[in-house]
Amino acid sequence: MKMLFDEYNRKARIYPALLTALPIFLVKHYIIDQYFSFSLTQVILGDISMLAVLVYLFSQINRFISKILFEKKVDFPTDKALFPSSSVLSKEYRNNLAQKVKVDFSLTLPDLKDENENEEDTKVRIREIVKSIIDKVRDGHLLLQHNIEYGFFRNLLGGSVVASIVSFVNIFLFSFCFKNKILAITSVILFFAYLFVIVFRKRALKHFSEEYTQVLFREYLGS
Repeated sequence: MKMLFDEYNRKARIYPALLTALPIFLVKHYIIDQYFSFSLTQVILGDISMLAVLVYLFSQINRFISKILFEKKVDFPTDKALFPSSSVLSKEYRNNLAQKVKVDFSLTLPDLKDENENEEDTKVRIREIVKSIIDKVRDGHLLLQHNIEYGFFRNLLGGSVVASIVSFVNIFLFSFCFKNKILAITSVILFFAYLFVIVFRKRALKHFSEEYTQVLFREYLGS
């Protein structure tokens, strides 16, 4: 339970879940609770427990959708930056990383020859090195902050996919079936807000992931 409400889970998973669960809460509060007062969920769980269940469920769904649809591990900047053919890091900076990785983990950073001869093996080796670096400096304050920022947007993005669909349905529900002008307008605003997150996902993910990469290597070299 303590782990569930630590800083990362609270800010990067629960907060996005709350934001993207708003359309579902509108349906529950203004349709299900109003017109079906003896709903099964209320009888079994009660309102507060139901809220907690929905938030937890959405946090897991958001994470799953974002990883499946939007996150490609092979393209993550931490891995790309360590490729010998990459120009993201200077030669001196990369050499410093290579020396420290060898001392700390007894692992050798692949060189250009390794990449040319076996690119798949190079990817695996780099992924193992990045994981070792992350495990070593995961408690760094700046790294945690950037990890939270990236995780928040990634999970918000995953949740926005479902939330935008529900909001679109809500527009019609509150406009024609359960007529409520305020809720219909609210649903329109939510729909475009979630759509905005989806449309600008590439630029935002690139920014947050690159910031995370720079902080990760900087904190590792300084550890």
